[in-house]
Amino acid sequence: KTIVTLKANEGEFFYGGGVQNGRYSHAGKQIAIENQNSWTDGGVSSPTPFFWSTNGYGFMWHTFNKGTYDFGAEEAGIVTLSHDSDYLDVFFMVNTDGVALLNDFYQLTGNPVLMPKFGFYMGHLNAYNRDYWTESTDGKGMLYEDGKRYKESQSYNGGIKESLNGENNNYQFSARAAIDRYLSQDMPLGWFLPNDGYGCGYGQTETHVGNVQNLKEFGNYARANGVEIGLWTESNLHPREGVSALLQRDLVREVRDAGVRVLKTDVAWVGAGYSFGLNGVANAAGIMTYYGKNARPFIISVDGWAGTQRYATIWTGDQTGGEWEYIRYHIPTFIGSGLSGQPNITSDVDGIFGGKNTPVFVREYQWKAYTPMMLNMDGWGANEKYPHALGEPATSINRTYMKIKSELMPYTYSIAREAVDGKPMIRAMFLEGEANAFTMSEATRYQYMYGPYLLVAPIYQNTAMDEKGNDIRNNIYLPEGTWYDYFTGETYEGGRIINNFDAPLWKLPVFVKAGAIIPTTEPNNNLKEANKALRMYEIYPQGTTSFIEYDDDGVTELYRKGEFTQTLIEQSCDEKGNVTVNIHPTEGDFDGFVKEKVTIFKINASKAPKKITVKVGNKKIKLNKVKSIENFEKGENVWFFDKKPNLNRFATKGSEFEEVDMIKNPVIMVKLAKSDITAAATTLTIKGFEMDTPNSLLTTKGEFKSTPELISKDEDYQAYTIKLAWEKVKKADYY
Repeated sequence: KTIVTLKANEGEFFYGGGVQNGRYSHAGKQIAIENQNSWTDGGVSSPTPFFWSTNGYGFMWHTFNKGTYDFGAEEAGIVTLSHDSDYLDVFFMVNTDGVALLNDFYQLTGNPVLMPKFGFYMGHLNAYNRDYWTESTDGKGMLYEDGKRYKESQSYNGGIKESLNGENNNYQFSARAAIDRYLSQDMPLGWFLPNDGYGCGYGQTETHVGNVQNLKEFGNYARANGVEIGLWTESNLHPREGVSALLQRDLVREVRDAGVRVLKTDVAWVGAGYSFGLNGVANAAGIMTYYGKNARPFIISVDGWAGTQRYATIWTGDQTGGEWEYIRYHIPTFIGSGLSGQPNITSDVDGIFGGKNTPVFVREYQWKAYTPMMLNMDGWGANEKYPHALGEPATSINRTYMKIKSELMPYTYSIAREAVDGKPMIRAMFLEGEANAFTMSEATRYQYMYGPYLLVAPIYQNTAMDEKGNDIRNNIYLPEGTWYDYFTGETYEGGRIINNFDAPLWKLPVFVKAGAIIPTTEPNNNLKEANKALRMYEIYPQGTTSFIEYDDDGVTELYRKGEFTQTLIEQSCDEKGNVTVNIHPTEGDFDGFVKEKVTIFKINASKAPKKITVKVGNKKIKLNKVKSIENFEKGENVWFFDKKPNLNRFATKGSEFEEVDMIKNPVIMVKLAKSDITAAATTLTIKGFEMDTPNSLLTTKGEFKSTPELISKDEDYQAYTIKLAWEKVKKADYY
């Protein structure tokens, strides 16, 4: 063992260490730099021998051996670092801030991958070439299209055997039928893994070549429906003697011939971690690019290490859903992964096991819509995990958030590109706003910034939940500035903590920072449906802000060679209500880029404007005011003031949830005819702008006549906690 001892300064914070489940701020704590395959709170699934300090330095131990990093747990003021090694080989990095130190780490180990666009949509994973299905006699099991429930068995029980393509009078048990379910339920789906290991394979012919052809036929069906395919591996990537055709592997043929574009490396293969795991994902990434027509690798792995980020994304392992704990500890886990140089992280939606708890199921879908990836790990536990599995209202709510995720793709993809050499997508609060002892500690560990403008505070526990799943959320910290409730438009002033925030089952607490510029698009279910001839911007005018929208072909490695576009969007709003939004000419090019686009502005406001003008280059565009959203959608060079936008657009027809109002603040909508977005700037000017919306937590007026007086009792003082209580202050709505 080799030990390094450093001094820890007062007020110093430490981050890093990889995927440390449930943790990200390590001052006063000890973490294991060890592949533990421990996937619950306190465990370590993808460690990284790297950390950085708020005092301006970073540290990486060049090793594949186990280690322990103690940041003052055993002795205050002392950082003790050790690895099971008989020599010292370390890097120190000195720089201005955390993002700069992350880039120093990337200089040593490689920049994170930019995921292909389809990877930001829901992925479905299951086995469709192994099990036998028999009709249930006890009312349990999965409900199928013939109206009956069935149970599965991995051994022959006289039942119907499943397959990928449903060619043996078994279609409802096939992988194709699973894709059909997403289509019939109008649910977004970007990629699909029919499995290939644990006794499953992907074909039932006598030869591996025949099985690859079977996989190709399934891939053709999936791609025709806008879905890419991949494989799950628990074995080698290359052919081995003595392995049956069913379980034989040949990633070259799978990529080149069958069109595989996703690979999930499971613990049975890369579970050894360290150098073995890193070499495994590097090998897979190289094959995918070389034999996949320069395809961008999309590898989902576990048991990572420093360097994994340049080849693969990370998922946190096999866990049990249906419990609040599953959501709770994953929020700080995701934050900490980004602070460790691995911004592309996910976990199975509602776990691989457990489930069947509607409030947890819905809340899980909600917050995962504001993360990089969503994995639907279906079929391994007793409960199915389809977004529609628990019926209404869960189906309507889950569909709504998956559609919102699709609408946010231009914003998401832009911050994903930023994460390659900048801030992670899921950002600790101190990365956007004030960096102080409060935000740099774990006090804000149950909320995060999704890019620069969206604050997400997931519902992670039962606070005051009623029988329908409606609840409140406490302890939401809003940084200095003005914030808007995304779903209602209510205004909140920052620099304070919000309690008793109303969160009915359908509502995830999401706040938008004033000045936000959010590129969006029309809702869609996959990239094939996405409208490439449209660009949309949702804006919350205040002060002066800017955002760079990034785009490329979304599937190849050509972005690394400069084949991409960037568009600078700026907005300014003065005290007199004069708003200017300037979209600069788009710069760059890539294969498939559509220059002629319709432009739509969505300006959040509280009343109709006095005047709107638009110029494209030096040409003034005449706008016509229309009186309905239908005429707005049909017209061009039009504007419409939507007084009561209803965000409940995706409820199941005929369901009770269809009657729920999700009314937000009014929106000024402007739609421009197609134009060449590379040729000239587009400038929108609004006079008489106002965004003066209420705050339902503020109900009283007047001056305070007293200050809170602490009335905590002796029993409220414990070894590590104090339960605070005080007399209610007259005219105080919240504290």
